[in-house]
Amino acid sequence: MRQIGHYNIEDPGKIQGRDEVRPGDRSLAALRLQHALHAIEGQRGRLLVLGCGAGRYVRALAAARPDLELHGGDLSHHALIEARQHDASAYYAGLEASALPYRDDSFGAVVFFDLLEHVPSYQGMLEEIARVLEPGGVLHLFTPLEGKSDTLYSLLKSSRRLPINRWKRDHVGHVNHFTSEDVLRAVWSTGLQVDDVTYGFHVVGQLHDLIDYWQRERSAGGPGVLPVPAVKSISRLAFIPTWRLSYLEDRLYSGPRLASGMHLTARKPGSRGI
Repeated sequence: MRQIGHYNIEDPGKIQGRDEVRPGDRSLAALRLQHALHAIEGQRGRLLVLGCGAGRYVRALAAARPDLELHGGDLSHHALIEARQHDASAYYAGLEASALPYRDDSFGAVVFFDLLEHVPSYQGMLEEIARVLEPGGVLHLFTPLEGKSDTLYSLLKSSRRLPINRWKRDHVGHVNHFTSEDVLRAVWSTGLQVDDVTYGFHVVGQLHDLIDYWQRERSAGGPGVLPVPAVKSISRLAFIPTWRLSYLEDRLYSGPRLASGMHLTARKPGSRGI
């Protein structure tokens, strides 16, 4: 799906993954990278990063695990052009996540962040991941839980003044709103065995999201009382403090209460042949 609301995957302004991330950074991206590195510890061979955008996590994983052969996949051709310009050592492919162009049992690990919510046929995507993982291979993911009942997204799902779920659909293409149970059932149904689940993006992170998408909607011509310059000023003042606090929040607490994101690690049954 290339166009949803204002969101077009080939829009250069929407491409993610241009910046760099390192495991020691004090950021949510670094926390997600740390979870992924822990999950793939001991895996070898080929690693596939789905929804790689301009390649930030491919580059970070390659730097941390130079023993692995890195592959990145994305639906956006423009994002992949940028990824290849930044990193000629990894293999990048344009692909549909629900129809992967790889052989059965061909990857030791598959990783993705903030992708499942964008894919209408997400169950097919997970089944494809299970297919291309070799026996003993690992899937690690982070996905929003915007359907979870104790989040701001659920609280505001019927709001006309702050329709955060519509804003995220129109501006970044979120079409799925999961609960924890939705994601677990979807992974289990592929035959993968869930090894570990932790949670993130708690209250301050959600407040940061609300301010960010309020600003995006108003800047795109959406209705509101305050003039757009005032909205942008408020957003700039709140953006960095809430982002940094959301990092501290997730460092201190990784439980499910009031969380709107899930880190999940699963494994394909069996063991790799010698």
